[in-house]
Amino acid sequence: MTSSRPWVAITATEDFPVSMDPVHASLDGVAPIKTIALPFSPISEDEEVKFAAMLEGAAGMLLRPGYITPSFLDKLPDLKVVAVHGAGVDQVDVDACTERGVLVTNAPGANADAVAELTLCLMVDLARRVSESAARVQRDRVWGEARHTGSELKGKTLGLVGIGQIGGRVTRIAKAFGMEVCAHDPGLDDAAINALGAQATTLEGLLGASDFISLHAPHIPATHHMINQDAFAAMKPGAFLINAARGPLIDETALAAALKSGQLGGAALDVLEGEPPNPDSPIFDAPNILLTPHIGGSTVECLDTIAATASADIARFIQGETVLHPVNKLT
Repeated sequence: MTSSRPWVAITATEDFPVSMDPVHASLDGVAPIKTIALPFSPISEDEEVKFAAMLEGAAGMLLRPGYITPSFLDKLPDLKVVAVHGAGVDQVDVDACTERGVLVTNAPGANADAVAELTLCLMVDLARRVSESAARVQRDRVWGEARHTGSELKGKTLGLVGIGQIGGRVTRIAKAFGMEVCAHDPGLDDAAINALGAQATTLEGLLGASDFISLHAPHIPATHHMINQDAFAAMKPGAFLINAARGPLIDETALAAALKSGQLGGAALDVLEGEPPNPDSPIFDAPNILLTPHIGGSTVECLDTIAATASADIARFIQGETVLHPVNKLT
């Protein structure tokens, strides 16, 4: 690659793969592509210099791992469009991109089916302690001793904190299980929430009424640690918490305390405050917790859809067409 011909960087790694067939379908004949394995963690200034040299001439970036910060952007003068591999854009400083004339796009709804299905999977696992029983059967070669008496989803109340495309799908599936669903989403009015099949309520009302609470909110300053000591105290004793959205929505220290005290019946987390997580986090010593390594969008179908959505918008931008999923607006 040379800087004289614009190209597109795909930030894929073995741990964070990108489905390449849809990428080629969108970009072949539009711009050359090259994989650059950015780490999924903040990088030092020296690392920024190293990766900036590797990214010289890249006009576009399909971003899976990697953080786009103001200082990194300043070292990437050729970059004009960043397509985030997913709906959440918290790994990108969107304001800094706007100031520098870099368009940011995302793939809203592309992972909705996969994350909704995992959310229900985690709910069933918490209620029936499936993983715990299965692990003990295999580990100890026992049978009856590994059996647990759980609870059913039917007749229980599910509270959704956020009810966008994922939450809407979770609502439909949960109601098929016979659950009652309530939701709080400050971005929607009560009529819009009710139209999705959930009963609109306040956050306080949701916390106190729900047997299961599932988080589907973005991570923004207003939602950072929104599930904290006060929130746990307001929950129905023995409630279950599921988070397949963003790790920093939960105060992990407060979560561990709520699990140890028995105020919370159990928690299932597909996302953590740090990824990779701090091995000293108190959640690893907490009881009744199920942890999965951010696999919400890790299905073949989901990866294909996200890659197709993101790369198609990069192709549109390079060819001077209107992108379908802009996050920011350039003047």
